[in-house]
Amino acid sequence: MHGPGDGDRNLLEMDIETRVKEAQEDPSSPIRDELIIENRQYVRKVASKICKKHIRIQDDEYSIALMGFNEAINNYKENQSTAFLSFAYTVIKRRLTDYFRSEKRHLYQVSLVPADAKSQESNYPEVVKKSFEEHQDIELKEKRQSDVEEFRDHLLKFNISMDKLVKVSPKHKDTRENLLKIAQRIVSSEELLEQFCKQQRIKKEFAEQVGCHRRTLKRHRIYLIALVVVLVENLPTIRSYLGLPAERKGGEECE
Repeated sequence: MHGPGDGDRNLLEMDIETRVKEAQEDPSSPIRDELIIENRQYVRKVASKICKKHIRIQDDEYSIALMGFNEAINNYKENQSTAFLSFAYTVIKRRLTDYFRSEKRHLYQVSLVPADAKSQESNYPEVVKKSFEEHQDIELKEKRQSDVEEFRDHLLKFNISMDKLVKVSPKHKDTRENLLKIAQRIVSSEELLEQFCKQQRIKKEFAEQVGCHRRTLKRHRIYLIALVVVLVENLPTIRSYLGLPAERKGGEECE
């Protein structure tokens, strides 16, 4: 038995597009539901192809694909250069791509290239991975820049410039680690934090409370202020650079 010829396929496409237009014009018409029911198999095949795995009707991906098909019915224009099913494929692919980007565990399943480019299918996951990583890099750079600017603003409240901070930062790792521990002790107590932020000169009693010699606190006061700011304020990329948890801990704003 022969399959339908090109003429038959064209008639089928015209029939679908006519019904799509009717569904758009009359929201109460049952035509929309009929179109969705009739094309469920097509939608599932498209989803399977894009996801590069067998999609069942119970899967979230199938639901996303159906919503994409319904969206295609809403947005298809009669004078478009592409046939409706080709347009629906594009919309479904876009919706699944958005879904997978929000669900990072699906990163390697998304296809972002045309359906007829079969010869290059083995490269799709790498293309998607690279695209996604580039997007993440841009977001990270923007967040890092934002954190640095906010950090600079907080330091200026203490008349500390970034250049000055760089100049006085301890060269030895052990010293930096010891000062970080002191800063953590300071922010762990609201009373100590308030004393540190408000007193102009380091007092002997304060030094004893944080377990450090007064001369050490005086010598590294600027660096300590910077550490306290990082620990108190919401500066996740700078905290990450220091090897600290992303969440800020304890204390009120140091101003």
